[in-house]
Amino acid sequence: MKLEFLESGSPDCPLIRLYEFTSREAYQLRRVALQLARSKEITVRLHEQPNVVAIDGCKLTLQQGKKDRGVSEISSLNFECVFSKAGWLQVADLIRPFSRSAANGFQWLSETRKVKILLSCDGKW
Repeated sequence: MKLEFLESGSPDCPLIRLYEFTSREAYQLRRVALQLARSKEITVRLHEQPNVVAIDGCKLTLQQGKKDRGVSEISSLNFECVFSKAGWLQVADLIRPFSRSAANGFQWLSETRKVKILLSCDGKW
């Protein structure tokens, strides 16, 4: 799975794009979202996961919070995404179709702030 920040080039930018992944990698991403939904005070550094290739040093930290805040830019190419337990359950539901073998297309995982998160099989939307 590739993790990339796109600052411009589309009216949907800026966005973080997760793309070129297998159904197994999508399943693992869904498990991370479920883990964030069910645990207390947990943080996952997506860019450090074994199946993730961070393009140009993009970093994305996923966190559980008391409310849905979406994506914030901490510093250049360093982002955090914070959702409540219910928010992470919703993200897990959005990822679920991609964890099946015949998935295609794309899905917005976060649109609550300026920077969005896009999950796309081939990188397109």
